[in-house]
Amino acid sequence: MKLAPLALLAALAATPALAQALTPEDFIHRHMEFAAKGDANAIANDFAVDGASINGANAAVGRDAIRAQFARLVAPKPGGGGGMGGMKVDKIWSKGNVGFIQWEAGPVHATEVFVIHNNKIASQSVFMSGGPPAGPPPAAKP
Repeated sequence: MKLAPLALLAALAATPALAQALTPEDFIHRHMEFAAKGDANAIANDFAVDGASINGANAAVGRDAIRAQFARLVAPKPGGGGGMGGMKVDKIWSKGNVGFIQWEAGPVHATEVFVIHNNKIASQSVFMSGGPPAGPPPAAKP
């Protein structure tokens, strides 16, 4: 019967409420690692259930939409490539619960903003300059 209290402690330690909270920088590093591996599922699971990812004219709200967005962005490409191909990180920092990353890939320069709430990514916004002009925004759904 002495094992029951130990099992209870182990179960409590594994609950999200008692898990160590990640810093915004931790989330950014994980995000980059998952993207480099092409793991859209792991990326989506770091977002809140109702999280949002805004990338130019493309917005995804909810884990399923975020998973689909990142599957297109980081999936392996025919002939090789995919993931974070050619991205050079310039700086990662945070202020409170907001994390920032500046990066470049060829002529494209970007800053991303991650808002963390309840140990999940509530929103990610990508601001880019350089490179080819963005296409038209997607058509609104009826």
